[in-house]
Amino acid sequence: MENFVPSYKNEEERLKIRKEKDRKDKIRNTIIAVAIITVIIAIGVLSYILINLNYSKYEHYETKMKIYGFDIVYDNGSAKTKEKVTRSEAIKMILSCVYNVPDIEGIAMSTDKTYSNAIWVEYAKKQGIVGQEEITEENADDRVKYQEVLVWLYNVKSKILQQTPDTEAKVEVKDINAYNADQRLAIYDLINSNVIVTNTKNINGNQRLFKGKLNELIVNFAEEYNTITVADARININDERLPSNVAEYPYTLSGISKDIYELDFINRGANGFILPVDFYAENKQYYAQIKDFAESYYTYLVNVDYNNITVEQMKRRLKKYALQEFDDNVLNEYVEYVKQNNIKLTGTAQAQLPCIYFDGQDYRVRMKIEMKVESSNTDTNLLFNDVLSGNIKYKEKEYTLYADIMMAKNENSDTLFVKEGTIETMLVKNENDIVNAGE
Repeated sequence: MENFVPSYKNEEERLKIRKEKDRKDKIRNTIIAVAIITVIIAIGVLSYILINLNYSKYEHYETKMKIYGFDIVYDNGSAKTKEKVTRSEAIKMILSCVYNVPDIEGIAMSTDKTYSNAIWVEYAKKQGIVGQEEITEENADDRVKYQEVLVWLYNVKSKILQQTPDTEAKVEVKDINAYNADQRLAIYDLINSNVIVTNTKNINGNQRLFKGKLNELIVNFAEEYNTITVADARININDERLPSNVAEYPYTLSGISKDIYELDFINRGANGFILPVDFYAENKQYYAQIKDFAESYYTYLVNVDYNNITVEQMKRRLKKYALQEFDDNVLNEYVEYVKQNNIKLTGTAQAQLPCIYFDGQDYRVRMKIEMKVESSNTDTNLLFNDVLSGNIKYKEKEYTLYADIMMAKNENSDTLFVKEGTIETMLVKNENDIVNAGE
């Protein structure tokens, strides 16, 4: 009887052991749960970081797409890096980049096709940029692959821009064997021409394209082949030649000294003032015409000859470019003045693009005007419209002038026409040899 243990004692011991086990199990399960949650959070955070790190490499291209006016060409008007791209949308963006236009109606023939971006796609097919079956009514809205876009850009370069490709394998592309012959040529050429710069080791061309990667291609292609400039002007890529106010321009040109871009703008209305960088995107399609009108008008003004000048000649040569009709009396007075004083001028006028802005009242185009006085019996009011400001005296025989000449829109057009004004009042670089002597 000495070893007898009451049953309730055994039950107490069992319950005690059970509680201890439950406690340990609870602690262990809590630790496991915390560990699992921590791992899940860590994986999520790491994935978020990696995804955003991947996207962040392309985000600065968003800003340039807006500056260059390409963002509005996307189907939804947005160049946001993470958004998706369709097949028809991709070819539209490529052609918009090449021609630097927001729409292609003035270039392509109309089409009876009604699928997304049909006019762009049908034009691309006619130009041999895409195959007849590459983009169809059935797949126009499908997501496009990166490798497809690379080939289309390569085709545009050779068939529209007629640029000689550089397809030499100058860098190692680890996944190059994953591509067909055309894709390999496109990959090497676009790497060699600095169109592909963000990732050149593994192209991953089979992946569906997002806008960040297409933005990279569009911006770099436009800058490499100067598709956003007028005529054969080349973008400045030399850091030493960039003006201190480079952010105020959509781009600068290699042929124009940085100190010309750094000259102060004429600001006559702070609230309505529009910088060149802000003016460009919505008006770029007019830059060639603006350049032509401004240069033609002012080139004539610095090339007059008392031997052959007439009122009819002036009207014929200037009417197309001027905002308003000319007063025959004003023209006649200037013609007679030129003849009486044996005035003969020769010179040139060049627009300093892309320096076009709005001063709060008028649009302004920066011009470089070179003028030589070949002969004259007077040093006063040599140029047409000088009399608008009194008596303008010219002390020297040769000049290189920089003036922000005035232009304006008429009621029938969105492009700009030359607005009458005295060059002396529009100078942005001081010229002590030109003075206003007053009435």
